[in-house]
Amino acid sequence: MEAELQQRIAAARDRGVALLAGLRGKLARLSLPGEPITIPDFDNAKFTLEHDLYNGQNTLLASFYLSPSYRAGYLMFHSDGSSLAEYHVMRLYPGKPHLFIESVEAWVRDGEIKTDLKTAEMPK
Repeated sequence: MEAELQQRIAAARDRGVALLAGLRGKLARLSLPGEPITIPDFDNAKFTLEHDLYNGQNTLLASFYLSPSYRAGYLMFHSDGSSLAEYHVMRLYPGKPHLFIESVEAWVRDGEIKTDLKTAEMPK
């Protein structure tokens, strides 16, 4: 299992670095007020293989923790080659006081990194 984990980490490195760069770029364009959100580097993740109940294969999960019990973000690399990333933001949306940003997301589509924000309405 350890050999498979190391192989999967090596195979996912370039895509993981690109996904993290996509997350950082999306946040940089927002110019969020307050302390900057620092998205860790690929090598700072805690890597595990998780069994995918849907297809029976292993998914590589790279998790980023701010404390031992708070996972702030993750990268997922599925056995079919698809991948995605998410990192918690939890900030007000600049210029849109009725919204806050829960997280920033990135994925690969047609060979390109795509990004989006997961937002929610501010409670009234």
